[in-house]
This record gives sequence, structure tokens and C-alpha cells, in this order.
Amino acid sequence: MKRKEVVSLAAERACDALGFKPGKSRIHRTVKKRMAIAMAMNPYCDQYEIGEVLHRHRSCIYHYLKNHDNYMEHWDGYKEMYHIAQIAVTDVLADFDVKEKIALLEGQITKLVLARDEIKKQFEGATS
Repeated sequence: MKRKEVVSLAAERACDALGFKPGKSRIHRTVKKRMAIAMAMNPYCDQYEIGEVLHRHRSCIYHYLKNHDNYMEHWDGYKEMYHIAQIAVTDVLADFDVKEKIALLEGQITKLVLARDEIKKQFEGATS
């Protein structure tokens, strides 16, 4: 699965868990659900990815992030929505995120081994 598909799947699962349909609604309860989902996705996705799946501009996602702690403390029901969304998102994105990081590290290791071998070759040529 490609990253975009996994991000969409995570958003879909979180939306289903909260009974939310992405759109432009400004109904207070809908806004809370959207914010909770966005913040649950935040550790795994950038603001553009989150905005795309929730049909919002990345600046809205930044606003949610900036105010998340305040929402957790003061908005009735937000904390519970966030935790439900967090479970749904983590189930999908945590494994994918780890696999992406491993692939990145393996690529870096390969480059380092090649660089090491090249330096060894140059050193051996200079000392013989």
C-alpha cells in the first residue's frame, strides 16, 4: 500500500469510529470530531496530508494543533473523541510508520557501507 492510501484508510477508520463524514460542516460537534481526528493523525502525518483527507487547508490543521491542549482540558467530550480516533489511527499508521522508518534507515546504511568501501579502497591504494 502507498502512503496516501494508508493515510486515507486511517482517516476513514477514525471517521467511522466517531460517526463523522469529512466535509465543510461547521456544526460544533462535527468540528470537534474533525479536530480530534486531525490531532490523532498528527504524529504520523504532515498537515497537508491531514488537510487533504479531512477536506481542510493545512492552516486549519495548524490551528487545531495549536489549540489541542486547551480543547483536551475544556471541551466536553473532546478528550474521549480524541482517544477513540487515536486508537483507530494508530492501528493503521503505527506499523506503516515503523516500516517507512526501517526502509529509510536501510537505505542510509547501504549508502554508508558503499562510502566506507570506497574510502577503504582509496586508502589501500594510497598505502600500497
